[in-house]
Amino acid sequence: MARMMWLIMMMCTAVTQASQETAEAGAAHNETTAEIPQALLEQVAAGHAESAFFIGSAFADGTMGIERNLQEAKQWFLKSAELGYVHGMFEIGKLFYQEQAYPDAKQWFSKAAEAGHGEAFYRLSIYHIYQIDGQAFDCDKAYELLREAQLRGVRAAYNDHAWMLSTLPDKTCRNGQKAWKIYADLQSLYGNMEPIPWAYLDTKAAVLAEIADFNEAIEVQSWVVEDFCGIEFDADENKFKQAVDAYTEAFSQADDDLCFGAIKRLQTYVNRQPWREMPEF
Repeated sequence: MARMMWLIMMMCTAVTQASQETAEAGAAHNETTAEIPQALLEQVAAGHAESAFFIGSAFADGTMGIERNLQEAKQWFLKSAELGYVHGMFEIGKLFYQEQAYPDAKQWFSKAAEAGHGEAFYRLSIYHIYQIDGQAFDCDKAYELLREAQLRGVRAAYNDHAWMLSTLPDKTCRNGQKAWKIYADLQSLYGNMEPIPWAYLDTKAAVLAEIADFNEAIEVQSWVVEDFCGIEFDADENKFKQAVDAYTEAFSQADDDLCFGAIKRLQTYVNRQPWREMPEF
């Protein structure tokens, strides 16, 4: 009987605590809702998806006098997506992806892609490249999705497509000439006034090495290494080669994967070999 009374008391305590937590959560939600202009809430209630997206963006970015809150952003982006707004579909997909809820993320990326969202095509390609959520590696399917993203001006899709066409170990997935054409299109998107990111120059060097233009590949990759690693190479060819070997050895022992990868690729080009790399998630 004493044990039964103890269990009853514990259950009552648990119920009381749960009720308090639910009340606190509800109060917090009501408080955040109170921060949103009433006009926007009325628009959402009337089915205006873009207004729900606007509220979600405010919570995601901490703007409009609203404190940043990703859980609130998630709820509003989901509302926007369910009301059919393509940007809401993509943003809720991103949040699910960050939470490693990959099936849910893929579902919303797919819906956004069906509605023509360029970056959604790019995100879907990642599933085939990195074998996410049990997806088998398929360079052809990945390339198909990357092409759709490229048609919609997604620069990262150009870069990744050119990179894989130049570096994948499977020769059926490689095509250096096609990679060079894609990279040339990427460069044209930047024009003369906007600098190309260093990571994209890393891709350019890989493309050049794949088409056996090793001198150009070495020059471009040297710039990348100097920027990533904060070093400067000697103009003398012999000293340059010695420095590449020495730095490769030194950075192999350092906790700097970005720098080590860049200089390892440079050493590979110096040895007149293209880079080979299987994507890792």
